[in-house]
Amino acid sequence: MDLSFFEGIQKATAGLQVSYNVHELITLLGHSTLIGIILCFITYFSTKGYLNPNKNLDKQKIALILGTTNILYLCTGLTAVMILVNNNLARAFSIGAAIALVRFRIKLGRKGAAANILFGIIGGIACGLNEITLAWLVTCLYLAISMGIYLITRKWKVFPLDEIVD
Repeated sequence: MDLSFFEGIQKATAGLQVSYNVHELITLLGHSTLIGIILCFITYFSTKGYLNPNKNLDKQKIALILGTTNILYLCTGLTAVMILVNNNLARAFSIGAAIALVRFRIKLGRKGAAANILFGIIGGIACGLNEITLAWLVTCLYLAISMGIYLITRKWKVFPLDEIVD
């Protein structure tokens, strides 16, 4: 490929530059990834006690691990989306349209997992808006809430939200 192809791309995207330098991007995505990993561990350890011992535990654990990694993808992905949008309405609509084409299926192993996803979304958006302190505060809040719920429900055999009919 000759260089004119790349020069054309560079000229076409000249006005669409992200306002962060590489160091800031690495910092934002690094914080987002670390927060996503922490949220995954919190979700895994607060949820694994509710696995059904009458079914295949290995399959349930693998499904739970794969389900919790969705929080990492969501957190890091939303950080990247927020960086790309960068207060540009046209970018926001184009990214929104692209995301609308994708069908998301997030399974965390129990019906009451919406809070886990919510905190991943909040952490990712906060990192993308360069609000690192808020992202870490939300992560600490999620840890405190999860620990409180775990301490209250640790003796229960079935999680109450699993009994709710869809």
